[in-house]
Amino acid sequence: MVGRKVLGIQLPRGKDLGPILVVWAVAMSVIVFQRDLGTALLYFGLFLVMIYVATGRFSWILLGLVLFVGGALIASQTLDYVHGRLQNWLDAFNPDVYNSDGGSYQLVQGLFGLANGGVVGTGLGQGMPEVTPVAQSDYIIATLGEELGLTGLFVILALYLLLVSRGFRIGFAGQDDFGKLLAVGLSFVLALQCFIVIGGVTRVIPLTGLTTPFLAAGGSSLVANWIIAALLLRISDSVRNQPRLVV
Repeated sequence: MVGRKVLGIQLPRGKDLGPILVVWAVAMSVIVFQRDLGTALLYFGLFLVMIYVATGRFSWILLGLVLFVGGALIASQTLDYVHGRLQNWLDAFNPDVYNSDGGSYQLVQGLFGLANGGVVGTGLGQGMPEVTPVAQSDYIIATLGEELGLTGLFVILALYLLLVSRGFRIGFAGQDDFGKLLAVGLSFVLALQCFIVIGGVTRVIPLTGLTTPFLAAGGSSLVANWIIAALLLRISDSVRNQPRLVV
């Protein structure tokens, strides 16, 4: 399952690249036909982490990053939707970008809301989240950052970190390969959602259309994330009740 070694990194064989190329093509098709950058990134990132956990080879991560960067460059040059998101990210405070249709108005208003919250926030119900479009769903983090401040956001991120770390621990404690991969994959989905959404709101990465797990107002997203939590609890119960080897 290994090919040539380049710069100390063992690359996969050419004939083993089929699955990752297929998933990359599916992710690109989601961007092209569904205009959904966040879902495409979530699918491809999940597959990349799963294949890395299954094989333990860092070369898959490097290969995936190369494919992602290449696809992002191609999409930004050929698709107006992706080019607009990239332009809003790189030049958000440009008046022309800010005032254009589908421009950076939402992103900038969210940043102003976070800045207004400061360290301790304005207090629950004391902010002005209605200034930011869709503050109850895509920009719920900006709303909470304004009313709870940096301290409240830190607590929220710490809770997410605790949930994800417990999910990884469930996976590492399991004895069957399927349970391990499932628990790690489900936990990574939660972590990647948080990174994509919060990173987009805080202008760390270009803004996408995902929702914040368990916080944003979105029926299908909320149901899906509660299903993930239920599956992790079921796997945890199986791990806890499985027999242990005694040496």
